[in-house]
Amino acid sequence: MKKTHLHFMGIGGQGISAVAQMAQLNGARVSGCDQRASATTQAIERAGIPVQIGHSAEHLADVDMLVVSPAVAALDKQNPELLAAQQSGIQVITWQELLGELMQNKCLLSVCGVHGKGTTTAMLSLMLVDAGLDPTCEIGGVVPRFGANYRLGTSQYFVNEADEFNHNFWHYHPRVAVVTSIEFEHPEFYADYEAFLQAFEHFIRGMDTQGDWSVPATLILNADSPGCLELRQRLHDWPGRVLAYRIEGLQPSQPELANIEAVFEAYDLQLDGATSFRVRTRGATEQAAMRGTEVFQLQLPGLHNIQNALGALVAARCLGVEGASIARTLAEFGGLRRRFEIRYQGPFTIGERAGEVILVDDYAHHPTAIAATLEAVRRRYQGRRVVAVYQPHMYSRTKTFFAQFLSAFDAADLAIIADIFPARERDTGLIHARDLVAALAERTHFKQHAQVLYGGSVEDTAHLLAKQLRSGDIVIIMGAGDIYTVTEALLKNTIKA
Repeated sequence: MKKTHLHFMGIGGQGISAVAQMAQLNGARVSGCDQRASATTQAIERAGIPVQIGHSAEHLADVDMLVVSPAVAALDKQNPELLAAQQSGIQVITWQELLGELMQNKCLLSVCGVHGKGTTTAMLSLMLVDAGLDPTCEIGGVVPRFGANYRLGTSQYFVNEADEFNHNFWHYHPRVAVVTSIEFEHPEFYADYEAFLQAFEHFIRGMDTQGDWSVPATLILNADSPGCLELRQRLHDWPGRVLAYRIEGLQPSQPELANIEAVFEAYDLQLDGATSFRVRTRGATEQAAMRGTEVFQLQLPGLHNIQNALGALVAARCLGVEGASIARTLAEFGGLRRRFEIRYQGPFTIGERAGEVILVDDYAHHPTAIAATLEAVRRRYQGRRVVAVYQPHMYSRTKTFFAQFLSAFDAADLAIIADIFPARERDTGLIHARDLVAALAERTHFKQHAQVLYGGSVEDTAHLLAKQLRSGDIVIIMGAGDIYTVTEALLKNTIKA
């Protein structure tokens, strides 16, 4: 890779930006471009990588390889840079393929799943760092302790977040894989749930079962996810070992767990005002066993974050990390950027109105994740008015999951729905944010107990939120698009109510 000029198209994405910086630190000459400037492109430039806004064939001068984000190619197959590279014979690969190359000869631990994979990957990465295992890490969000979404280590261990979109995770062949949850997602790519589940099966069957590592090939499943148990049934002939984790009492008796080598179970849960739990193991090997005496405390709220912590804990235990060390890491973990990131807490003034508010940025954009986040907020911050500001992500997803969205906001006192963020799609009139607002308004919850409002553009949403704010509110600003700029505008006091 040394002296090779790699140009990253769509460098503003979380995953591709990490790989670009890793390539630079491995000796490559790196440049990049994206459709629009963002906090990520600005961080990339501060790291010494030149970034151009927009796409042009002129960006390819002296380029040896074009590294693309699959989203860019999916949105515009006539992209001028992509076409120019193909016509001139410049090699074109996805950043996931390049990451697969960087992982060669490493003992890889991959975290995948529809929900929680970013937080779980970050937790696992920090557990290994704190245990002195010095891993290389690639995460789909900025880890505050790293100051970036990646870390370069010197050991044999590599930890990464493995995304299922576009079969991206097929480029990775982990020795240890954590599957946090499986339910239908990415309807713009997968034809149906069957195709989605098959993608996970293909990924697991491609794991490293032949490598000479101290840890055996290990699949770690969330037993509280029905999709994960369906995956387990498909892998009856897979030669690796299977471990599982679960929350005591969350699911009824599960006979599917009988054939699993060890089950890590969280019990003695605390969710109101604070978050803590204990862990016991049944059917465990000596290396994996937990005695259940350690209390694990989390800064992050919610049952879903206990599940994330459990997934990371099991993987760390597979490498011999002690429970006391894991407990210290979890207690210190404040989350990823935009994963229940508390951006502000304290006195707040807009115009002539003043009060005390909490502003939270969160990446949640699937109905299940939204519901879990809001329920966690309701339990952690009892007595406060819960304000949910949500930017739907993509037209196809909003249409496919429309019915699920209708119950996703039941823990909110006020929901503000912004316009749909198109991402890699174009608006064909399939659906509008107003449709979601109208349907939510018909629910008993919003007729009798709460209010739902249409926010419009991100700028208009910020103005509407400013007018609605009350002292004591906790505001969760959710979505995978540019809705985080609402928080930025409020914090910069550029909004006039």
